[in-house]
Amino acid sequence: MQTLPFYWINVFTNLQNRGNPLPVIILEQSLSADSMQKITTMFNQSETIFIENAQSECPKLHIYTPVQELPFAGHPIIGALEILTLIRKSPVSQVQCKAGIVHTDYDADTNIYWLKAPATPTKRASDLTIELTAKMLGIASEQVLNLPTWMNVGNEQLLVQIKDPTTIDEIALNLPLFEQYAALNPDRCIIYLWAQQQNGIYARFLSLNKGVLREDSGTGSAAANLGGWLLLQGKTNLEYRIQQGTLMQRESILYLKLQDQEIWIGGENHLLGKGELNWQD
Repeated sequence: MQTLPFYWINVFTNLQNRGNPLPVIILEQSLSADSMQKITTMFNQSETIFIENAQSECPKLHIYTPVQELPFAGHPIIGALEILTLIRKSPVSQVQCKAGIVHTDYDADTNIYWLKAPATPTKRASDLTIELTAKMLGIASEQVLNLPTWMNVGNEQLLVQIKDPTTIDEIALNLPLFEQYAALNPDRCIIYLWAQQQNGIYARFLSLNKGVLREDSGTGSAAANLGGWLLLQGKTNLEYRIQQGTLMQRESILYLKLQDQEIWIGGENHLLGKGELNWQD
C-alpha cells in the first residue's frame, strides 16, 4: 500500500472557481500504468498528472485522461510546474513527458508559468470540406474560414477557424458526422474551434470519448497547435490572449507566444488544497 500525496489546482486562472481543475499526484516510487489509469478514472477530470522523480533535474510526467495516457498536454504541465515549485522551493527549467523534453519558464512578475511545445509543428489535411464542416457544426458555411486541419506539436488535434466568436457558442454538433470526420482514433474524436476577437482569441475544445461528449475549459496543447498553425502560415513574433471555458462558467485565460520559431504557452494557477490517497498497486 502506497500513500500518494496529491494536490488539487485550477489551471489558467488565479480564481478558486474558474480555470481547468487538475489533480496532481506525487510518486515517491513508480506506479503501474494500470493504476494511474484507474486513479485518473476515479478523479474523473479531463486530465490527471503524475510526477515521478520530483527532485531530479528533469522530473518525469505521466499525463492521463479517463480514457488513455497523452503524449503531451498543456494544462496538466502548467499545473504541475506550480506544484514542483512548491515542493522544490524553486521553478524547474525542464520536464519530461511521452512527447519528449519540455522546456519551461516562470515569470515572477506576472506569476505565469510557461512551457515550450516539444515538437516541430506538422499538419495533415482532414477529409472535411467547408460545407461539410458547417453541417457537422450546425452553423452557416460562411462562418468556416479555413479547411479544418490536423495539427501536431506534441498532441494531434483537429483545428477549425470560425469567423465570429459568438458563432462558436452556437454550434450544434452532428455527432455521426463528428465521429466520422473528427476521429483521432476509434475511441476519441476532438475539435478545437477558435476565432479572433478584439482582445485576442476565443476558443472551445470538444471531445467525444467512448461515446461521452466532453468540453475542456482550458486546453494548452490545442493553443500550442494553434501556434503551430500560425507558424506554418508564416506568422512569428506575436502574442495572443486566449479565452476558453466561458460558456461552461469555468473561464480560462491562456497565453500564446510565438518567438523565433518557438511556440510558448503560459498561464496562472490557483492552488485549492492537498491530501493523500492510499493505493495498492
